[in-house]
Order: sequence, then structure tokens, then C-alpha cells
Amino acid sequence: MNNETLLKVSGLSRQFGGLMALRGLDFQVRRGEIVGLIGPNGAGKTTAFNVITGTIPPSAGEVHYAGQRISGLPPSRVVIAGLARTFQATSTYPKESTADNIYRGMLPRIRESLVGPVTGRYHRDLAASDVPAEIERILKITDLERWARHEAGSLPYGLQKKLGIAVALATKPTMLLLDEPAAGLNHEECNELARLLLRLRDDHGLTLLLVEHHMALVMSLCQRIVVLVQGEKIAEGTPDEIRQHPAVIEAYLGAPDYAHA
Repeated sequence: MNNETLLKVSGLSRQFGGLMALRGLDFQVRRGEIVGLIGPNGAGKTTAFNVITGTIPPSAGEVHYAGQRISGLPPSRVVIAGLARTFQATSTYPKESTADNIYRGMLPRIRESLVGPVTGRYHRDLAASDVPAEIERILKITDLERWARHEAGSLPYGLQKKLGIAVALATKPTMLLLDEPAAGLNHEECNELARLLLRLRDDHGLTLLLVEHHMALVMSLCQRIVVLVQGEKIAEGTPDEIRQHPAVIEAYLGAPDYAHA
């Protein structure tokens, strides 16, 4: 990790009618970091992801990525900038194979594909002849090689979640935003997920921002944690600082004993 700010969120707000889902959110993610975004249900975490990735525009504030303002850009342009995201629910083509799902994720990168011009992608870095090797590379990174020809919908839930990460990797991001990647996973699958995320950072240079309710995973993986409650940031710090933060314990963690967990 270095001190370069990769993602900068400044004064980000989002209003839906009379509801202020985000209010003046500020935080930064440095290149090579794993940062957690936590808070109770309805805190605004997924709204923050949606605004950052262009799914919905901000009501106020800005998002900069690698020095470029991306707030208000459509999702396709945010992907071009280098951000990719996963979703709470598995979002694959269930009747397509694992390999074909990854192929769909990389279509905008293929020079001979019509998808790149349609989405405005200008970094079309893959020749069609290189696609099989790129699919194999992503399958290997995510430990999905043996499942390459299986229908995505037939995979166990934990592998479907991993496939969601593989599809995001197919866009060749420099930063991954993961929305509850551990949701529905058992203990061993959570451990496997943690190992994968560390590999993505340490071996492949990715920066990670994750929304997650699995506190053991967050505390073990993240260098810093941002805490939201009712759309506002109430705390930011290292896992140890967050464990002991009185406002976080009261508003989110709930049990006083957690401060010593």
C-alpha cells in the first residue's frame, strides 16, 4: 500500500423525496488498501455504492477516482475509469457456463467486439485470439477452473458469489467494490473468500472497498473502516479504533463486550 489517494468521496449526499439516504459523506481509499464500509441496515451503504458507481446520480457532492471526477458519469464510464462492483445477490447468466459468464464481462475489452464502441469503452486491450487465455487466467485467480463448463445456475451458492467476483475481474479493474460478498456463506466459504480478497490485493494489485455485515471478516481484512448510520458517517479508523469507539458500539455493534472482541 502507498499513500496515493485512489478514491475520494467528498460531501456526497443523495435524497429520495423527503428521505436523505446519504448526508455529506466524506472518505478516501488509498491505492492498495482494503477498506470496510459498515453500518446497520438502512444506513446508506448500498446507496453510497450506487452513487459511486454511477447507478444513481448524487444530489450533492463529488466522487473522484485516480484524480478524475466520475460522479454523475454512467456506469459504463465508471468501469472504464477502473472501478468494478459486485452485488448482494448473485448476478450471473444462470444458463450460461462459468467461462461464458466471464467472457460476457470482458466483451467491452475485446477489440473486435461491437460492445466496446456501444459502451464507449476506449481501452479495448484484448484481441479475440487472447480471450481464452484471459478467461483461464481469471478462472485460476478465483479457483473456478474445474467449474469452467458448468452452468452458472447449477453452482453452489458460494461459487456463484465467487463467479460474481470473476465477472467483475473480467473488466480489468484497478479497484473492486464488493457489496456484502460474505452474505449467505458458511464459515469455510468466508475463510476462502478472505484468502481470495487478500490475493487480489497482494498478488494482483487491486484496491478493495467492501460493504459487509460479517464483522469477523471486516475486522480481519480491513486496514480502515468507515461507519455509517442513517446516511451519515459517525466514525472512521482502524479496526481496533472502531471496536472501541463508543458511538459505534452504541449505534451499531450493540454489545459492550464487542469492544474487547
